[in-house]
Amino acid sequence: MHRAILCIPPNLLPEKSWRILMGDLENHFGDDASLDKKDEKIILDFLVQYSAEKSTKKASFKILKSIGNKDIIAITQTTYWKKKHEDIPKSVFLNKEVKSKANCKACHSDVEKGLIENDKIKNINSFM
Repeated sequence: MHRAILCIPPNLLPEKSWRILMGDLENHFGDDASLDKKDEKIILDFLVQYSAEKSTKKASFKILKSIGNKDIIAITQTTYWKKKHEDIPKSVFLNKEVKSKANCKACHSDVEKGLIENDKIKNINSFM
C-alpha cells in the first residue's frame, strides 16, 4: 500500500483544480508523480469530496472567490494566497528549511490536519 502525502488540504483548491492537477501527474510541478489508475482514482475521489466548494471554512470561500474561472492548480498562484503572504520577505521562502512557497508545512505546523489558522503559524523570524 502506498501512502500519499498532500502538501495542502483538499479544501484549499476547487474540484476543477484538483481534476486538472490529477490529470497530468507525469508533469507534477517538474516531477513525475504518476500513479496506477486505481490509486489515482482513490486520491482524486478524496480531493473532490473535500474540495473547496464542499467546505465551510472561511479560507475555502476566499480561495474560490480569488480563483474565479481561472485554471489554477497551485495555491500560491491565487490572489488570496498572494495577499495573505505579501508581507513575508522573499528570503523566507528561500530559507533552506522552507525551500519554496509551496512548503506550507514549514510555517503551518498543522496543515496536514487542514488547519492554517493564524495562531498555529510558526514565527517566521526563525527563517530570516
